[in-house]
Amino acid sequence: MNIKKALILSVTALTLGVGSFSTTAFATNWGYAHWVTIRKTTYVYKTKIENPMSKSYTVAKYKMQPGYHVKVRQSWVFPWVAESGRFNSESHYAYVIEKSGHSWFSTGIH
Repeated sequence: MNIKKALILSVTALTLGVGSFSTTAFATNWGYAHWVTIRKTTYVYKTKIENPMSKSYTVAKYKMQPGYHVKVRQSWVFPWVAESGRFNSESHYAYVIEKSGHSWFSTGIH
């Protein structure tokens, strides 16, 4: 009976470990910029980066219409950051997209 319990326990631990690894792999995948096509009207905020980050402030606001192509990535500080063309983030400014989830874009260029 003890061998059965040990086997079930180790299979359960392995399953939970693999499940958490795949979730972490998906979350970190968006740490790198990907090309996306905007599906809903989206606003991009040009943000001046200050030290400490709590002193950062918005400088300008831009509007992206559906069909616009842009590279985006997730950030530790901001929800989404644009990384291409007109919206090219750097060390002094970040182009922040204040959206949550993935419903406002589709992956790839369509």
